[in-house]
Amino acid sequence: MRTRTCLCAMAPLLATTLGACGSVEIDRDPGNTGGSGGSGGSGGAEPFPDTCSAPELSAVCDTDAQRCGNGVKDTCEVCSSSDGSPVQCSDVTEACDGDVSETCSSLGYAGGRLACSDVCSIDVRDCDSCLGAPHQLACARPRIDGYNVGDIAIASDEQGLAAAWLSFDDTIHFARFSTGLDLERRWDCVDAPSALRVALAPSPGGFVMAIGGGGDGPALRLLRLDRDGNELSSRTIANATYPVLAARPGAAPLLVYASTDVAAAPAKIVAELLDEAGEATWQSTVADAAYGEMTAAAFADPGFVVSAGALASDGGQGAPTTVLVPIDASGTVGAAREIAGIRDVALAPAGADRVGGVWHDGERFEVGWLDGQAAPAGTPVPIATRDAAKATQEHAIAVSNGRAIVALVEDGATQVSLFHVDADGSLAVPRYAFAREPTGLSWLEIAPAGDGAALVWTTFSEPASSRFVLGRAQR
Repeated sequence: MRTRTCLCAMAPLLATTLGACGSVEIDRDPGNTGGSGGSGGSGGAEPFPDTCSAPELSAVCDTDAQRCGNGVKDTCEVCSSSDGSPVQCSDVTEACDGDVSETCSSLGYAGGRLACSDVCSIDVRDCDSCLGAPHQLACARPRIDGYNVGDIAIASDEQGLAAAWLSFDDTIHFARFSTGLDLERRWDCVDAPSALRVALAPSPGGFVMAIGGGGDGPALRLLRLDRDGNELSSRTIANATYPVLAARPGAAPLLVYASTDVAAAPAKIVAELLDEAGEATWQSTVADAAYGEMTAAAFADPGFVVSAGALASDGGQGAPTTVLVPIDASGTVGAAREIAGIRDVALAPAGADRVGGVWHDGERFEVGWLDGQAAPAGTPVPIATRDAAKATQEHAIAVSNGRAIVALVEDGATQVSLFHVDADGSLAVPRYAFAREPTGLSWLEIAPAGDGAALVWTTFSEPASSRFVLGRAQR
């Protein structure tokens, strides 16, 4: 029987979902998290936790008899047929059985340790993907469940970091980390039926988490958590999904979401300024018909800038257009500005009356700055050519003391590259590779952290190859 980890102090929503609470698992010594590109992460002392809904996997040669576990890399014939086609047979060999002949380096990682899983596949979760770049402060692979991740969010406050992520088995997870990337608290396996997106932001006393549902009649759950992840209060917003949270220093965040009867349909985009209890102090409509999954928002002290993917002017038959909308501190919505050709906008607060952004114009990625009225403040700076072979290319931005730190997944989704761009458009640090993931990244997020930024990324594979990695870069 698999034991779920939870917090005994959880308030009704989470406690009733999990049932009886057990103890909190705390990894107080996750090992060397330095920037050397060596062992890093959480070491090998503690096992990774079980996944919430572990798939039924078997070793490739375990058909008539179990061979995995006999200490020999067996080769066997495996036959299969699909859709009534003739049976095809081929010889396959277990990747490992006990000892592993490969190394992390031979598989394309920077270093680390391999293990053999219980289905004789190679476990790469303790390989190091961080490359020891001069601006790398730390990297870690915490002992958490990173399997089957469907969305992820990261947030920071003066005491450390927090992450929330959804799994495709309709569960949600939360973890808190120190500034040195040590895993301090976590809970797992909370039910989140049909959830599409999770958002997380700091708030006085802890964090706000928003979970957007899918399908018909989607519901958005807004949770107010203390720093350990204990639930303080919650509310549900009916017919709402695709939440975005725009953090504010020392105050509760702005919540932006799609108000719709059907999650996949164009929707009204709504903004609510939250108070410390998680209630709305005001509510404003940002756009009447837009795509919720294409929404972003950031604090432009004292107001906000929201980006939305609006319907094309031909009635929605063409590609959506991007509009940037200012909102002042009282909730008054300004005139929308269309920025021709840009897509996939990510925004970050950049100080008084400023927001930083990264987007692509179809052929290249650019970094730009906007004022509090959502107007361009200078000429966008090209940073990289877009990968035409990829439908999506993960990217994210944080601004630290006026300098944008942009993370972009490149090289066939196997590399995290960082760009440091100053407000005058100059490239403050030459573009560099921060990490490599030979099997490909699936999700990437970033948050400001101290004099720099914190990153989190995941890979998508079987449990023994699904990686959850944290990194920190200095400004």
